[in-house]
Amino acid sequence: HEMSDALVQELVIEIAKDDYIAEVEKELKKYRKTAQVPGFRVGNAPMPMIKRLYEKHLISDEVNKLTSNTLYNYFEENKIDTIFEPMVIDEKSTIDFENSDHFVFTFEFATRPTFELDLSALPAVKTYQVLADQKQIDEYVSQIRKRQGEYSNPDSIGDDDYVTIHANDQTFNFFSNDLSDAGKAIFVGKNLNEKIENVSLKEAFANEMILKKALRLTDETYNAEDSYTFNVEIGSIGRVGMAEINDEFFTKAFPDGSVTNMEQLEAYAAGQITAQWKQETDRKFMNDAITTIIDHTKMELPEAFIKRYVLKHATEPITEEKLEEEFPKYLNSFKWQLIENRIAETENLQVSMEDVEAYIRNFYYQNYFKNFNQEDVADRLNELVKEQLKDQKQVKALYDQLFDEKMLQVLDQKMNIERASGDIQGFIEYISGQKAETQEKPKKTKKVAKTEE
Repeated sequence: HEMSDALVQELVIEIAKDDYIAEVEKELKKYRKTAQVPGFRVGNAPMPMIKRLYEKHLISDEVNKLTSNTLYNYFEENKIDTIFEPMVIDEKSTIDFENSDHFVFTFEFATRPTFELDLSALPAVKTYQVLADQKQIDEYVSQIRKRQGEYSNPDSIGDDDYVTIHANDQTFNFFSNDLSDAGKAIFVGKNLNEKIENVSLKEAFANEMILKKALRLTDETYNAEDSYTFNVEIGSIGRVGMAEINDEFFTKAFPDGSVTNMEQLEAYAAGQITAQWKQETDRKFMNDAITTIIDHTKMELPEAFIKRYVLKHATEPITEEKLEEEFPKYLNSFKWQLIENRIAETENLQVSMEDVEAYIRNFYYQNYFKNFNQEDVADRLNELVKEQLKDQKQVKALYDQLFDEKMLQVLDQKMNIERASGDIQGFIEYISGQKAETQEKPKKTKKVAKTEE
């Protein structure tokens, strides 16, 4: 056992023939009983032949197992806390399974660095709550009223109708509020089955994205030089009227009785708008908090070892030149992993399978069964939960999401927070202003290589 520096150490493990031969011979006897060798009945092949076929492979397996167990026991017995996986130093090792029965493995490993972490002593981090203005509240209320409104087929196109047109043996659909001013002048007020000649749909729609959607065009099939001019006929007009705000409306829209008057409806709308933006505001706060913690936590990391580790274990090949260029991001990522683990241990942050199941169950109930009594749909919810748990990739994503939510709560509680609120435009300006100030600052918070703790 040698020390390369304060954080990187070396460990030499020697495996002699006597360490593994008994176990290998036992396995060879098992192989002989079941091996199917041409020219011999099962179990009767000569042992020398069995050795030629299987001994090298068995020696390799047994030596690697012994080496792995020795490493693990050494770290356990000496209470050594490591980061990353130990790496074999090829030039200091002798590993030749074809020509030798004595093996020398020289490993280098990095010990966990010590560091002080006091979240309450760090500079304040700003968090922003988006508040809805009256216009947004009114628009949200209108959407709810439309969902409860009645569908009709008027004779002429209004400002917010769903329109079907026939054009040169093709059928297109669009909302009249997606039209440009020129398009509204062409279509709004036109009657069912009315024909209009030489309509440039490119000029009629508000932007190219809406044009592509209405005409079902892809980036490959769209021609920016084409005016998309057609003779069109109004095929159908659909309209959803707004429901009157009365007791019947509240009963239909909120069967649980949570909203029964206009004041509660506007409060509900405001809350929903804020909730819709919460994911963005939380992401902004989390990134700022992590950056602040990384910048103000002193920690010595084994940089040369980390470079060797990344070059050897990166999920995608990377050159030394590219690694040097991106190394500050890698370093910040590893640094945050250590800090994150410390916070998780200190605050006992854990996500259980019960947490994941509860999240899935609540998601389906809130989005698909909210108008039902939860007990009445319990069996169906359990079926959906069971089905979702089969997707391990999805389960892992939910686990990470729930862990991040718990971490965010801890940071919000433990750090100094400067709370601000305002409308959506204020939040956008706040983000834009910060980007201008910190555009050169790398922010790496995602894991970029597998780390064994």
